[in-house]
Amino acid sequence: MEQATPKDNVPALKALLEKLSQDPSAFAVIVAGPSGVGKTTLCRELLKTESDAQRCVTTTTRPARMGEVDGVERHFVSLETFENMLRNGALIEHAEVHGHFYGASLDAVYAAMKDGRMMLMDVDVQGVSSWQKSLGDRCVTVFVLPPSLQILEERLASRQTETESTFQLRMKNAIEELHQAPLCDYIIVNDQLCDSVADLKAIIQTERRRASRMQAYLSHLGLAGM
Repeated sequence: MEQATPKDNVPALKALLEKLSQDPSAFAVIVAGPSGVGKTTLCRELLKTESDAQRCVTTTTRPARMGEVDGVERHFVSLETFENMLRNGALIEHAEVHGHFYGASLDAVYAAMKDGRMMLMDVDVQGVSSWQKSLGDRCVTVFVLPPSLQILEERLASRQTETESTFQLRMKNAIEELHQAPLCDYIIVNDQLCDSVADLKAIIQTERRRASRMQAYLSHLGLAGM
């Protein structure tokens, strides 16, 4: 299956941005980093305390697990449906993981960002550029780094079920992905989780105070457009 790019979904993307133009305070925070840095845990902890944050409900071809509800944890679709979504430019990005496909649809992005909300999502390093190109200044990217390569290796080893050669390949790929950190807007070093959550909250609060996202309050004071 070919990788979707922003140019493939221009009509749908333009429609999304047009709808979001009514919500100038809406933006997306994309948290990236290689496997083992703790980006998923970081986002999960943030969502527990940020009532205005919304996660993007992604689409997948894998079967629902026990307890998962369609449209809540994920949108579960057939491979044929997923391929049609990709063909029709309905996905910002997609990836194959363990034989199943996962993707973020433009509809799901709008559902998370409408009414001026902040969408939070963790992605693989390879997906960052697609989000940046698609959402432009509505996209805030955060790269999560480990405190050291030794700790990253320990974290990866703690979840290891592969052979030694496969583990070494995963470690090599993770180190290569770390070089993409400067492409993001912010960097968080995930040593202590509570400190990392505080750092992510501070980034979100800063981005909420951008002048371009304070139009509602400016209008309230009669200052919009001045």
